[in-house]
Amino acid sequence: MSTLRAAVLGASGMVGQRFCEMLSDHPYFDLPALYGSEKGGERTVSDVLTIPDSRISEELLSARIMPFDLEAVASEKYDAVFSALPTDVAAASEVELMRRGCRLFTNASPNRMRSDVPLVVPEVNHEHLSMVEGKNGFIVANGNCSSIGLAMGLKPIAALGLRSVVVTTMQALSGAGYPGVPSLDSSANIVPFIDSEEEKMSQEIPKMLGSLEDGSVRRSSVEVSATCTRVPVRDGHMESVTVRVGRETDAAQIAGLFNSFTSLPQRLSLPSAPARPVICRHEKNRPQPLLDVNAGSPERARGMAATVGRIRVEGERVRFIILTHNTIRGAAGGSVLNAEILHSKGVI
Repeated sequence: MSTLRAAVLGASGMVGQRFCEMLSDHPYFDLPALYGSEKGGERTVSDVLTIPDSRISEELLSARIMPFDLEAVASEKYDAVFSALPTDVAAASEVELMRRGCRLFTNASPNRMRSDVPLVVPEVNHEHLSMVEGKNGFIVANGNCSSIGLAMGLKPIAALGLRSVVVTTMQALSGAGYPGVPSLDSSANIVPFIDSEEEKMSQEIPKMLGSLEDGSVRRSSVEVSATCTRVPVRDGHMESVTVRVGRETDAAQIAGLFNSFTSLPQRLSLPSAPARPVICRHEKNRPQPLLDVNAGSPERARGMAATVGRIRVEGERVRFIILTHNTIRGAAGGSVLNAEILHSKGVI
């Protein structure tokens, strides 16, 4: 396949750095053009690097990050633009860039619930990407990092019928960006509230699990009740999930559905697609962020798999723990995988 011209907006932030990592030496994309904040001066990726164990190439580490300029981005006519812009900048800038013909893959939240914006987790609702086919400019949105993890846990068992979901999240510090939560609040502590997170989960999951009808999404009727907490873990959002399904089941059936689950990214063998999108652990004490946050193979898909464990079933009630890497699968990696699907379809 031919290589594409790409740009990363908000490249100096934590998710922007993950975009750099996911696009580093990518088989589909040329070395991306990098834009930082509106106020930031020119720096290199190496100057701003905060993610641990980076897999960013030396060439990209030395690349300059230019101050974000909407006119400059729009005039370059990139094949794909990956956005990690701050919320206040993304709200208007992304819509204007779309209007000017840009193809945006965004991790920012302001435009997720727009009726003309598909909210896509690649293995869950890739068919929603057809909403942007034939458009000159468009936005494809990632969900909230915890919504993405929850959706990956719900999709494999959706055939049993999803009636209601109760979830408690234990979200990593990196989900708050860098430098994140003050050390005196986060050290040896749990903060039992994260602004807007619970609302995002209850709104986004029905859109992700909805059906595409006449070019728009009819949202699922599943009810989601979320409690979101911040815990002293660097990377990895863990979620304790209770699902009421439509018929009686057992733990063996649920484990089988998780283990056998694959979707379009796996069938296409896309570069960032994990061979097994959901990995089921049978040990009593797994998953754990320290052991499982970087699950996924091949190497380019490291951190792209969700890990489930502690499956317990009582009649129609299914309980499990799910863990995802919040800045890889829950952010930059999901957007890159969405772009890979649209490239495979010839849309970009």
